[in-house]
Amino acid sequence: MIGPQEVAAARTALLAGGLAIVPTDTVYGLVAALDSPQGIDALYALKGRPRSQPCQVLVYREELLAEALAPLDELTTRAARALLPGPVTCIVPDRTGRYAPATGDQPGAVGIRAPWMDGAILGLDIPMIATSANDPRGSDPAAFDDIPVRLWNAGVIGLNMGRLPGTASAVVDLRGIARGGSATLIRPGADPVGVSRRLESAGIAVAEQ
Repeated sequence: MIGPQEVAAARTALLAGGLAIVPTDTVYGLVAALDSPQGIDALYALKGRPRSQPCQVLVYREELLAEALAPLDELTTRAARALLPGPVTCIVPDRTGRYAPATGDQPGAVGIRAPWMDGAILGLDIPMIATSANDPRGSDPAAFDDIPVRLWNAGVIGLNMGRLPGTASAVVDLRGIARGGSATLIRPGADPVGVSRRLESAGIAVAEQ
């Protein structure tokens, strides 16, 4: 399992512009520090991802999630809080531009990912830009053995939490809620019924894309 020293080493590397492979409550992700332009450039280059394509913003700590949701209206915040922390990526307005490095060619909106996690990994207390630790269009990595060798050859740091559930997070677009619209389920994840139920219990209607 992951220990505090490993997490501290990953944190230091990320802040210095390095990359890491980290666990979530779904699959392993390739991450860079949100505030490291060098790291973000390296992430896009290593993944082979065009800079026009958005990434998630991954946070493990409650205070970082609260910071991300603070600029939002009450209804959108209620919807996000019904799903996060959890195995969901919530697309919300980026009203302040804080998360612009992750938004690609869609400025003004960001996917916030706050997985259910505990233990030493919570020591990774910085916002990160994240994408799945796979090849483009490759299978979602549930274990280190599923991660392409070329990523390891690039010298990334790995935080191994064993086998994960293996289905990528649900993706829910919450941007229409403030205008009186519904949440839109873009990607179902492992439990689309549960996602819909949590939103509906918060008084938020759900539509499928």
